[in-house]
Amino acid sequence: MADLEAITAERIIETADGLGQEEFTRADLANELGVRPREIKEGFRAARQAGRVEKVRAGDDGKPLFRLAAE
Repeated sequence: MADLEAITAERIIETADGLGQEEFTRADLANELGVRPREIKEGFRAARQAGRVEKVRAGDDGKPLFRLAAE
């Protein structure tokens, strides 16, 4: 289990970058970090508020897809 205190915006960004795919879901990030999607909520929110992660569209299943914003 990942240290939930360590799931910061920076960790979310690094994990998203390491996925090797342009678009991703919150579940993709959580799976990579070994936690439940709700456990990345604060770090994910901080990454979005910082403008580093942006919503792209809804996937075929209706879940939102995100991508890393250009720096």
